[in-house]
Amino acid sequence: MASLASYPALTLATSRTAPQRGSKSLPALATARQQGFSLIEVLIVLLIIGIATATISVAAFSDSDSRALRQDAQRLAQLFALAQSEARKAGRPVIWLYDQQGYRFVQAPRDLFLPAGMTNQQAPLQATNFSSSSPLRPRDWTPDNAIEVLIQPQGFNEFNTEWISGPQAIELRDGTHTVRLVRLGNGQYQVLP
Repeated sequence: MASLASYPALTLATSRTAPQRGSKSLPALATARQQGFSLIEVLIVLLIIGIATATISVAAFSDSDSRALRQDAQRLAQLFALAQSEARKAGRPVIWLYDQQGYRFVQAPRDLFLPAGMTNQQAPLQATNFSSSSPLRPRDWTPDNAIEVLIQPQGFNEFNTEWISGPQAIELRDGTHTVRLVRLGNGQYQVLP
């Protein structure tokens, strides 16, 4: 068996002595002080995490009213197509009524032939409401704010038995956001921001 003297590297490694317990060598002093994070370091990390979380949540949820208004406009675009087909199927005009809290569709009687400008926002006499199970049932606006509706041409909120009827453009405003519905040449409605 070979002795330790025959391996010079081992003798050098074994000849080093560990620092004495009472000595203050630099590596031993650094490890003795560093046993965890200080309170200030932890508070700074928590502050950074809080700021990042607040920034992300504000960015993610700040446009909820805008998104709700856009969803209402998309729903209206679909309901307008349905109102048009319902008017053609029944042979009776369907009138869209609205206010700041919501909207509804009513079906005019067969013998009531008013120009579109006369229907305005007043329900015609003897109009029939759609049932609560119908897609054309009364609905509330999704945003919490009061909604202002602008129709172009003004007062043209009737869907009759013609192939293309109803308003040409509608603007929905909640005070801070505006969404526009525009009728295309094929009678379908497109939502514009």
